[in-house]
Amino acid sequence: MIPTLTPAALDVLDRLAIEVPSWAFGNSGTRFRVFGTPGTPRTVREKIADAAQVHAVTGLAPSVALHIPWDRVDDYGALRSYAADLGVRLGTINSNTFQDEAFKFGSLTAADEGVRQRAVDHHIECIAIMRETGSTDLKIWPADGSNYPGQTDLRQRQDSLAASLRTIYDALDPGQRLVLEYKFFEPAFYATDVPDWGTAYAQVAALGERAVVCLTPDTTLPERISSRSSPRSCGWASSAPSTSTAASMPMTTSSSGRLIRSSCSASWPRSSAAVASTPARAWRSCSTSATTSRPRSPARSARCSTSRR
Repeated sequence: MIPTLTPAALDVLDRLAIEVPSWAFGNSGTRFRVFGTPGTPRTVREKIADAAQVHAVTGLAPSVALHIPWDRVDDYGALRSYAADLGVRLGTINSNTFQDEAFKFGSLTAADEGVRQRAVDHHIECIAIMRETGSTDLKIWPADGSNYPGQTDLRQRQDSLAASLRTIYDALDPGQRLVLEYKFFEPAFYATDVPDWGTAYAQVAALGERAVVCLTPDTTLPERISSRSSPRSCGWASSAPSTSTAASMPMTTSSSGRLIRSSCSASWPRSSAAVASTPARAWRSCSTSATTSRPRSPARSARCSTSRR
């Protein structure tokens, strides 16, 4: 028997909107080779045109996320008008701090102050672009991390990330959000600076109401999800604690195309004092173990014990 959806569920589905990423329409492949195909978009306008076709067919993809510098143009106002003429709008602006040679040893977390400033300046540029495109979300994926034990100061990197994010957050206009993304199990071999929900949450909670967490699952995620969800994980995205209900919660997606919630569906009182006092180094206490029912491994317990000293 096919279950009958409740009016509330139908209302949520009616408001469902999936934001597609511009780079999804380019050539793709594996880590070993990018395969070209005839008709693949060559410019950001061609990508938007393809995205508009997806929306025309589905009616569920009204916005297109851009990636800077991949989608950099001279006139973002004209690009915005071009998208509107095709029936879509420009959505999330994604920054890029993982390809520049200067960011080899980190960007927003780098020990070198000049490198960190360069990364912050890039995000300030992205905010300026948001004003022209009408975008409300700035998504940041720090690919920063280390590949060998002893390669870097892990505590310094968390402190530097907190300071960098604060500068970027303070530069946002009213109505704009900072979206901190993390991916499971990548990219650093030894220690990724934003490796999990707990670290991401601790960082955004210290910033304010307009900072949220975005998760991009990788292909190994389905095998690893069991009973580890907590009320605060709130689907694919969560914000600093807020009181809301699923019925009134707007739906969106990460720029990888995964469904996320733009605010938390769980309800609990928000303590501004608690958030304001959230230390940038909250990860030291390994408080993220509260978000999983999986027993802590001996190696993890040893790391937690060491990090609290």
